[in-house]
Amino acid sequence: MRAPTAAASRLRQWGDAPLLLLIATGMLLGSMLPMSRVARVEGWSPLAFAFWPALGSGLALVAAAGRAGTRPATTWPVLRYSLIAGVLSVAIPNTVTFIVMQRVGTSLTSLVYTLPPLFTYTFAWGVGIERYRPLRLAGILVGLVGAALLVLSRESAGGLDASAWLALALCTPISIAAGNVYRKLHMPPGVESGLLAGGMLLGGSLALLPLQLASGGPLATRPSAWLVILAQCAFTALGYRVYFHFQRVADPVYFSQFGYVLSATGVLSGLLFFNEHLSLPTLLAIGVIVAGIALVNLRPGEARA
Repeated sequence: MRAPTAAASRLRQWGDAPLLLLIATGMLLGSMLPMSRVARVEGWSPLAFAFWPALGSGLALVAAAGRAGTRPATTWPVLRYSLIAGVLSVAIPNTVTFIVMQRVGTSLTSLVYTLPPLFTYTFAWGVGIERYRPLRLAGILVGLVGAALLVLSRESAGGLDASAWLALALCTPISIAAGNVYRKLHMPPGVESGLLAGGMLLGGSLALLPLQLASGGPLATRPSAWLVILAQCAFTALGYRVYFHFQRVADPVYFSQFGYVLSATGVLSGLLFFNEHLSLPTLLAIGVIVAGIALVNLRPGEARA
């Protein structure tokens, strides 16, 4: 019996490895980038594509937790946590992004998703759950530069005077960073990650429901359109299940770096599925991102070795 026990222990260790969880979270949640392009072809609006996968995957995760017998010790703290986390991490970022994206374009808007690590570091430092570490700050800044290069190496928004809209877009990384710190500080103890992930997604979909109803847009009716939603529900459910497990084993600043992997996932999906080309600046940007992640993971003792 030793071999299976040792294998299971080794598997659990791999499952708790922050770097692997960072990559898995970024890739799974990054699936929304190529899927959103498919959804647009199938007739879904950006708001509808944000609402339905959040609702469907949230219901699936909560139902799975219920079948597994997971029950929170107290209901109200979990409901409160789910609603606040859903508003900060799902509803506000998505709503602001959709508004700004219609004005300045996808590439320019996506630049704001390189900023959450810096805001997360600032907020976490301010509340005392992160101390000043020069190497970590340097890694975050290097990763930020790489992510900015990655976005700028793709098609530009093209000559728009977008200052006011980009100022509004800053609400997105600020809200994401606040959500990262809030979840770490207020995560209900003893509640399974799948239930927390499902609750946050349902909280976000509940906050988006009035906007979805007010939009009055027609639902897509083709079976293929709903297949896109079902596929994204699967990616979202698995992605946020890993997302919450990742946050349990990582500090907020390290956790926030999955956005860099998410950006890289979008570029690779464009290469593989949408006939995009990898330019020299994009290769440089990916190398800078990898260097930033390496700096964040580098311990001071290793730097002197």
